[in-house]
Amino acid sequence: MTSSVTEKVADFIANLEYSDFTTDIIDAAKESLLDFLGVAIAGYRKERLNKLLMDYVLKIDGQEESTILGKDKKVSAIHAALINGTSGHCLDLDDGHRQALGHPGVCVVPAALALAESFGSSGKQLLAAIIAGYEIFIRIGKSMNPAIFARGFHTTGVCGTLAAAASAAKILAMDQARICDTLGIAATQSAGLLIVIHSGQMMKPINAGKAAYNGVLSAILSQAGANGPQNILEDKDGFGQAFAGNWEPAVILDDLGQRFSITESYRKLYPACRHSHAAIDAALSLIKTGKFTVEQIAKIKVTTYPAALKLTQKTQMPEDEPGTRFNLAFAVCLALAKGQAGLSDFSMESIKNRHIRQLFEKVQFISDPSFESREDNFRGAQVEIFLSDNTVVKQKVLLPKGEPENPAAPEELEDKFKSCIVNFWTEQKTEAVMQAVRNLEQIENIAELTQLIRAN
Repeated sequence: MTSSVTEKVADFIANLEYSDFTTDIIDAAKESLLDFLGVAIAGYRKERLNKLLMDYVLKIDGQEESTILGKDKKVSAIHAALINGTSGHCLDLDDGHRQALGHPGVCVVPAALALAESFGSSGKQLLAAIIAGYEIFIRIGKSMNPAIFARGFHTTGVCGTLAAAASAAKILAMDQARICDTLGIAATQSAGLLIVIHSGQMMKPINAGKAAYNGVLSAILSQAGANGPQNILEDKDGFGQAFAGNWEPAVILDDLGQRFSITESYRKLYPACRHSHAAIDAALSLIKTGKFTVEQIAKIKVTTYPAALKLTQKTQMPEDEPGTRFNLAFAVCLALAKGQAGLSDFSMESIKNRHIRQLFEKVQFISDPSFESREDNFRGAQVEIFLSDNTVVKQKVLLPKGEPENPAAPEELEDKFKSCIVNFWTEQKTEAVMQAVRNLEQIENIAELTQLIRAN
């Protein structure tokens, strides 16, 4: 009997082994884990939403199973996944995949890590779960986008729920039948709307946190014997029809188990919507030439692809810190005024900065579909600066720094991690955590890593 798409996906997850991975795949998974740890701890320390979540969780949850990143406390695995996933998405500094149009790490890693700590999994088991989750996220996201995006769904919350469920099922060593149930249970909980890009940005990170939470819940229910709807990806009224309508199942199955997608993920160097990064790179490149000053700028023209403008084009200065992360004009002006766009720059202080506010009034946008091509594999922007003496300087960037084709140097990623935990850990502890992740396959119980992270 021919297997369904869902059954083939479940079979892939069930039979995946650590020995299936080449060194580059393992290294990418370790890099994803370390990147997530840094951005989640920074997000927890910086954003109010995480404190609100934790205050509530600590009132209702007396378990001590899994670590809250950034806090010397443990809660149940499901609530650790919720808080850590939300923390990881708070600063928009987490990894992503440009063709899947979403962020796998903030859904997959908190679910896998929380359950791995709770069940005493090994480093190899955690790596396999992370790789499985990324694979499911990226393949489903690619098969159903841009339809999901065009309908106003947030891929991170929608596809992330299935990806988190896959990683959770892998930690629990489920067989194919149980995984089919897990995916079915997860799909009925998938959610997330892109309206949080336009207003209520404070709540955008909860889409990632709930994806991780729902993934863990789905696996726990399935393991306890709950049955989910079958053939959830392809059947009538299933996931594909509901969220995408027009989708490509072949994208999910093509070379499944033979080629792994985690190496296709990008790393962010700026805490802002990824659709603004090409323009930030271009602006930084221009201002660092030293050929003009901010005071000489008469007009700024930003040309980029329609999807970028859909999410980031704003006509008003942001009113709060979360709003700075989805405001393309602000990001470009910040880069020009400060010559940098780091974690501390997307702030209330920058919103009040006189130079940034003056530049903001000079920005014009041009929507140009030719700046994005799935076939030719680019997604970029151009920044043109018109100076008061009528000189024009411009810079085009087709792929921002951090994409696999334009990778950030290992030193840049290390600096990013250190910037996320600055004034939180000592240099010795920072190095110890980095070394533990580098040698993750040697850890017999992942609690060795989480205890190191949690210890003051």
